[in-house]
Amino acid sequence: MRTCTTALCAAALLTLLATPAAAAPAFIGKWKAQSMEAKGKTQPIPKGLSVQIEFKKGGEFIATMTVEGKDKPKTKVEKGAWKAKGKTLTTIAKKTETMNYKVKGKKLILEKQDKFNSKMYLTRVK
Repeated sequence: MRTCTTALCAAALLTLLATPAAAAPAFIGKWKAQSMEAKGKTQPIPKGLSVQIEFKKGGEFIATMTVEGKDKPKTKVEKGAWKAKGKTLTTIAKKTETMNYKVKGKKLILEKQDKFNSKMYLTRVK
């Protein structure tokens, strides 16, 4: 009986070790917004405004928006959680938002299915 149990445990352990870990989503990392689109019209991010989003492993994100001012820059930081399923990304912070995402090399496109069909185009920072 003991030999059988040991063999089963060994087989289960080998199966776990041989199973590849789930791949991290391609959007993991730090991104900087370059432009936004609404109703089919694309606009660059205005001069003096910086938007960065960092998606961390484990389901955490940090969004930082900095506006250059006459005296000193004003920065707003929002932290929250993210979940991904297929090509759908859900962020949970002050409110929950669901969007589609597409990663092409060093480019990330976040697309919300809202009345504006808004998109944000970002480039990888790190």
